[in-house]
Amino acid sequence: MAKAPYEFNSRDELIEYLRSEKTRIRANDFFSKRIPNIESVVREGVSGNTFRAFRKLPKKPSVVFREWGTKWITGAMERLQTINTEDEYEIFVLESTDNLRLEWLKIMSSELGFGIASKLCNLVLKKLPCLLNLDEDFKQRLIRLLHVPLDHYSIVGLRRLITNPKIPSNATMNFIKKPEEYLLLQRYIADVAKEAGVPAIYYDILAWDMAH
Repeated sequence: MAKAPYEFNSRDELIEYLRSEKTRIRANDFFSKRIPNIESVVREGVSGNTFRAFRKLPKKPSVVFREWGTKWITGAMERLQTINTEDEYEIFVLESTDNLRLEWLKIMSSELGFGIASKLCNLVLKKLPCLLNLDEDFKQRLIRLLHVPLDHYSIVGLRRLITNPKIPSNATMNFIKKPEEYLLLQRYIADVAKEAGVPAIYYDILAWDMAH
Protein backbone atom coordinates (compact mmCIF):
# COMPACT_ATOMS: atom_id res chain seq x y z
CA MET A 1 0.00 0.00 0.00
CA ALA A 2 1.27 3.46 -0.88
CA LYS A 3 2.30 5.76 1.91
CA ALA A 4 0.64 9.13 2.42
CA PRO A 5 2.48 11.97 0.66
CA TYR A 6 5.41 13.25 2.67
CA GLU A 7 5.39 17.02 3.18
CA PHE A 8 8.93 18.33 3.20
CA ASN A 9 9.49 20.68 6.11
CA SER A 10 12.14 22.87 4.52
CA ARG A 11 14.11 23.43 1.36
CA ASP A 12 17.22 22.15 3.11
CA GLU A 13 15.47 18.93 4.08
CA LEU A 14 14.34 18.38 0.49
CA ILE A 15 17.88 18.98 -0.77
CA GLU A 16 19.21 16.45 1.72
CA TYR A 17 16.71 13.83 0.55
CA LEU A 18 17.47 14.55 -3.11
CA ARG A 19 21.17 14.07 -2.47
CA SER A 20 20.69 10.85 -0.53
CA GLU A 21 22.17 7.55 -1.65
CA LYS A 22 18.73 5.92 -1.52
CA THR A 23 17.30 8.42 -4.00
CA ARG A 24 20.29 8.05 -6.32
CA ILE A 25 20.07 4.26 -6.29
CA ARG A 26 16.32 4.30 -6.93
CA ALA A 27 16.76 6.72 -9.83
CA ASN A 28 19.55 4.64 -11.33
CA ASP A 29 17.37 1.54 -11.04
CA PHE A 30 14.48 3.31 -12.75
CA PHE A 31 16.52 4.56 -15.69
CA SER A 32 18.54 1.37 -16.11
CA LYS A 33 15.50 -0.49 -17.43
CA ARG A 34 15.37 -1.05 -21.18
CA ILE A 35 12.09 -0.82 -23.10
CA PRO A 36 12.05 -2.22 -26.65
CA ASN A 37 9.97 0.34 -28.55
CA ILE A 38 8.05 3.60 -28.32
CA GLU A 39 4.66 1.90 -28.08
CA SER A 40 5.88 0.08 -24.97
CA VAL A 41 7.32 3.30 -23.54
CA VAL A 42 3.87 4.88 -23.79
CA ARG A 43 2.12 1.83 -22.33
CA GLU A 44 4.54 1.45 -19.42
CA GLY A 45 4.66 5.18 -18.79
CA VAL A 46 0.92 5.45 -18.22
CA SER A 47 -0.66 2.43 -16.56
CA GLY A 48 -4.31 1.48 -16.88
CA ASN A 49 -5.02 2.70 -13.34
CA THR A 50 -4.43 6.27 -14.48
CA PHE A 51 -7.55 6.14 -16.63
CA ARG A 52 -9.96 4.84 -13.98
CA ALA A 53 -11.26 8.33 -13.24
CA PHE A 54 -12.58 8.79 -16.78
CA ARG A 55 -16.26 7.97 -17.18
CA LYS A 56 -18.89 7.96 -19.95
CA LEU A 57 -16.62 8.74 -22.86
CA PRO A 58 -17.26 7.63 -26.45
CA LYS A 59 -13.95 5.75 -26.71
CA LYS A 60 -11.69 3.96 -24.26
CA PRO A 61 -9.38 6.62 -22.77
CA SER A 62 -6.34 4.35 -22.57
CA VAL A 63 -6.63 3.47 -26.26
CA VAL A 64 -7.06 7.09 -27.34
CA PHE A 65 -4.10 8.25 -25.29
CA ARG A 66 -1.78 5.42 -26.29
CA GLU A 67 -2.50 5.90 -29.97
CA TRP A 68 -1.87 9.62 -29.65
CA GLY A 69 1.17 9.11 -27.42
CA THR A 70 2.88 6.68 -29.79
CA LYS A 71 2.43 9.05 -32.73
CA TRP A 72 3.51 12.00 -30.59
CA ILE A 73 6.79 10.51 -29.37
CA THR A 74 7.60 8.95 -32.74
CA GLY A 75 7.17 12.31 -34.42
CA ALA A 76 8.99 14.22 -31.67
CA MET A 77 12.20 12.19 -31.46
CA GLU A 78 14.11 14.30 -33.96
CA ARG A 79 13.07 17.54 -32.24
CA LEU A 80 13.86 16.18 -28.79
CA GLN A 81 17.40 15.38 -29.87
CA THR A 82 17.96 19.06 -30.70
CA ILE A 83 16.70 20.37 -27.34
CA ASN A 84 19.49 21.46 -25.02
CA THR A 85 18.00 24.05 -22.68
CA GLU A 86 15.30 24.11 -20.03
CA ASP A 87 13.48 26.88 -21.91
CA GLU A 88 13.35 24.81 -25.09
CA TYR A 89 12.12 21.80 -23.16
CA GLU A 90 9.42 23.84 -21.39
CA ILE A 91 8.09 24.96 -24.77
CA PHE A 92 8.08 21.37 -26.02
CA VAL A 93 6.11 20.08 -23.02
CA LEU A 94 3.58 22.91 -23.13
CA GLU A 95 3.04 22.47 -26.87
CA SER A 96 2.66 18.71 -26.41
CA THR A 97 0.13 19.25 -23.63
CA ASP A 98 -1.90 21.59 -25.84
CA ASN A 99 -1.74 19.09 -28.69
CA LEU A 100 -3.05 16.30 -26.47
CA ARG A 101 -5.88 18.46 -25.18
CA LEU A 102 -6.94 19.39 -28.71
CA GLU A 103 -6.84 15.77 -29.87
CA TRP A 104 -8.81 14.66 -26.81
CA LEU A 105 -11.49 17.29 -27.42
CA LYS A 106 -11.78 16.28 -31.06
CA ILE A 107 -12.12 12.55 -30.36
CA MET A 108 -13.91 12.56 -27.00
CA SER A 109 -15.98 15.76 -27.32
CA SER A 110 -14.79 16.44 -23.77
CA GLU A 111 -12.13 18.72 -22.34
CA LEU A 112 -9.01 17.27 -20.75
CA GLY A 113 -7.74 19.48 -17.93
CA PHE A 114 -4.29 21.02 -18.19
CA GLY A 115 -3.10 19.21 -15.05
CA ILE A 116 -3.96 15.70 -16.21
CA ALA A 117 -2.80 16.36 -19.79
CA SER A 118 0.61 17.60 -18.67
CA LYS A 119 0.92 14.69 -16.24
CA LEU A 120 0.19 12.16 -18.99
CA CYS A 121 2.81 13.72 -21.27
CA ASN A 122 5.41 13.83 -18.51
CA LEU A 123 4.77 10.23 -17.46
CA VAL A 124 5.63 9.09 -20.97
CA LEU A 125 8.66 11.37 -21.17
CA LYS A 126 9.88 10.03 -17.83
CA LYS A 127 10.02 6.55 -19.39
CA LEU A 128 11.56 7.67 -22.67
CA PRO A 129 15.20 7.51 -21.44
CA CYS A 130 14.63 3.76 -21.01
CA LEU A 131 14.08 3.26 -24.74
CA LEU A 132 16.38 0.54 -26.05
CA ASN A 133 19.40 1.68 -28.09
CA LEU A 134 18.93 5.32 -27.18
CA ASP A 135 22.12 7.33 -27.63
CA GLU A 136 23.73 7.69 -24.18
CA ASP A 137 24.41 11.42 -24.52
CA PHE A 138 20.80 12.03 -25.54
CA LYS A 139 19.56 9.83 -22.70
CA GLN A 140 21.52 11.75 -20.07
CA ARG A 141 20.49 15.12 -21.52
CA LEU A 142 16.85 14.04 -21.48
CA ILE A 143 17.06 12.89 -17.86
CA ARG A 144 18.54 16.27 -16.96
CA LEU A 145 15.66 18.12 -18.66
CA LEU A 146 12.69 15.98 -17.60
CA HIS A 147 9.76 17.61 -15.82
CA VAL A 148 7.95 16.05 -12.88
CA PRO A 149 4.56 14.44 -13.68
CA LEU A 150 2.75 16.54 -11.08
CA ASP A 151 0.25 14.61 -9.00
CA HIS A 152 -0.98 14.30 -5.41
CA TYR A 153 2.38 13.10 -4.08
CA SER A 154 4.65 15.57 -5.81
CA ILE A 155 2.37 18.57 -5.30
CA VAL A 156 1.51 17.97 -1.64
CA GLY A 157 5.18 17.32 -0.93
CA LEU A 158 5.81 21.01 -1.62
CA ARG A 159 2.91 22.53 0.32
CA ARG A 160 5.11 23.74 3.21
CA LEU A 161 7.70 25.14 0.83
CA ILE A 162 5.49 27.03 -1.63
CA THR A 163 3.07 29.47 -0.05
CA ASN A 164 1.76 31.22 -3.16
CA PRO A 165 -0.35 29.63 -4.41
CA LYS A 166 -1.44 27.88 -1.24
CA ILE A 167 -1.41 24.13 -1.80
CA PRO A 168 -4.21 22.21 -0.03
CA SER A 169 -3.45 18.89 1.64
CA ASN A 170 -5.71 17.06 -0.82
CA ALA A 171 -4.27 18.65 -3.97
CA THR A 172 -4.15 16.43 -7.05
CA MET A 173 -3.09 16.95 -10.65
CA ASN A 174 -6.31 18.95 -11.11
CA PHE A 175 -4.81 21.60 -8.82
CA ILE A 176 -2.74 22.65 -11.85
CA LYS A 177 -5.18 24.47 -14.11
CA LYS A 178 -2.96 26.64 -16.31
CA PRO A 179 0.60 26.81 -17.64
CA GLU A 180 1.66 29.53 -15.19
CA GLU A 181 0.87 27.32 -12.19
CA TYR A 182 2.57 24.37 -13.84
CA LEU A 183 5.74 26.32 -14.57
CA LEU A 184 5.88 27.81 -11.09
CA LEU A 185 6.09 24.34 -9.53
CA GLN A 186 8.38 22.90 -12.19
CA ARG A 187 10.81 25.80 -11.88
CA TYR A 188 10.82 25.58 -8.10
CA ILE A 189 11.61 21.87 -8.29
CA ALA A 190 14.32 22.48 -10.89
CA ASP A 191 15.89 25.20 -8.76
CA VAL A 192 16.03 22.99 -5.66
CA ALA A 193 17.34 20.07 -7.69
CA LYS A 194 20.13 22.22 -9.12
CA GLU A 195 21.17 23.17 -5.61
CA ALA A 196 21.17 19.48 -4.72
CA GLY A 197 23.20 18.67 -7.83
CA VAL A 198 20.67 16.23 -9.29
CA PRO A 199 18.13 16.26 -12.15
CA ALA A 200 14.67 17.61 -11.30
CA ILE A 201 13.09 14.23 -12.06
CA TYR A 202 14.79 12.90 -8.92
CA TYR A 203 12.09 14.74 -7.01
CA ASP A 204 9.47 12.52 -8.64
CA ILE A 205 11.53 9.44 -7.85
CA LEU A 206 11.63 10.64 -4.25
CA ALA A 207 8.04 11.84 -3.86
CA TRP A 208 6.22 9.20 -5.91
CA ASP A 209 8.32 6.14 -6.72
CA MET A 210 9.81 5.78 -3.25
CA ALA A 211 6.36 6.14 -1.66
CA HIS A 212 4.95 3.19 -3.61
